[in-house]
Amino acid sequence: MNYKKLCKPYRHDALLALSRLCSIPSVHDEASIGPDAPFGSEVKKALDYVAALGEEYGFKVDKCDGYCTELSYGEGPKIGIFAHTDVVPASGEWVSAPFEPEIRGKKLYARGTSDDKGPLMAALYGLKALKDNGLIKGFSVSMVVGGNEENGSACLEHYFHVLKKEGCVYAFTPDAEFPLVHAEKGMVGECYATKMIDLAPITYMEGGSATNAVCDALKVYLPKDEKLVSYLNLKGVSYEEKEDERGHYILFKGLSAHGSTPEKGVNAALKAFEALGNFYSLPFLSLLATLLKDPSGKNFGGYEYSPVLGPTTYNYGLFHYEDKVLKFSIDHRYGEKGTPKENLAAFEEKTTMSVAYSGGKDVLLWPTDSPIVKTLMKVYRKQTGDLFSKPLAIGGGTYAKEAPNCLAFGSAFKGHEGDIHSPNEYIFLSDFYRQIPIYAAAVMALGELAIKEGK
Repeated sequence: MNYKKLCKPYRHDALLALSRLCSIPSVHDEASIGPDAPFGSEVKKALDYVAALGEEYGFKVDKCDGYCTELSYGEGPKIGIFAHTDVVPASGEWVSAPFEPEIRGKKLYARGTSDDKGPLMAALYGLKALKDNGLIKGFSVSMVVGGNEENGSACLEHYFHVLKKEGCVYAFTPDAEFPLVHAEKGMVGECYATKMIDLAPITYMEGGSATNAVCDALKVYLPKDEKLVSYLNLKGVSYEEKEDERGHYILFKGLSAHGSTPEKGVNAALKAFEALGNFYSLPFLSLLATLLKDPSGKNFGGYEYSPVLGPTTYNYGLFHYEDKVLKFSIDHRYGEKGTPKENLAAFEEKTTMSVAYSGGKDVLLWPTDSPIVKTLMKVYRKQTGDLFSKPLAIGGGTYAKEAPNCLAFGSAFKGHEGDIHSPNEYIFLSDFYRQIPIYAAAVMALGELAIKEGK
């Protein structure tokens, strides 16, 4: 089957649908949570848009109480695709409005183009191409589009454990990198460090956009101080001096990055702690700036290295200081040899902060000789001609940890990561068009495997 030829006629409609979906600012919003909108009104709009496409294209549609949109077709062993419409906030400076998709050169810019709306649409139109051409025979396909992947995956928790939906024989999520991901780091659940401390002259601090993104901006409220401004200029600190209804503040600037790769970002809060700790002789801030500077945890004794998944990581995403209480989030990820409880105990001891956390996700590890890995690697190699890339181990967490018999397959090609969770997120148009036939071929290959195995 020539999947590239089969899917080429769908490019225009797929790009149009992607642009419309990226126009919806589907960020989790507590203020607009309501009936059938457990994650807020904009996430609901995005899920409803996918549902409308599914109905138009002849799929069976289930809105799953507003937690997910499920599109299904066919009879027989079920092949699954798990993607998501929710996105992280669009912080930082963008070349174009983050929710007004714009083509610049060879790229489409908008929040969600790579994580995960672009891959979602590529998979959907690959699936549509198979359906339109009568190729889904002897197996069924269920595409589940969630609305809470960026904030704990309560969407799939509801799908599997409240609605009691059946798991798939084989499944993939197009939410990582090609060729495929056979191992994912474990992740500590909701985790915050807290300490009662007087940081005068600082009266208030607020920063960060998400727990799983590097803090790229921190507001620090304190009286005007020309000597501080001179010091910041001398040290080359990136900042702005501003006023709002709360009063005068310094906006410290950093660079956002995904929480699984904090070394790729610049944490604005840690830069602020270093500068303010030194200038105002606030030893606790200076201590944090030193201990937390290395995102692998080496400076406080929380470093570990695992043969498959590599070093531990620590991302500090959300910061708040008010009424002499400092609190910030910790996104801790670890490998197959990891001991997260001991790591966070070391954090507590060295920082003298109290750490509270709940839940988490265990390490995911697929053997490289398992049928699903071998099958999807064969699909990738045949569709791309890349015979050398090997299965990956990553720090990011995907729906593969939430859905049985699932692994992450794409969607980023090497060197084209898309700046997910960062300003100016993008997808190469050529990459988007390449993904469509790859996902069509993947569904067929997994369906044929399930039939062959008599699943």
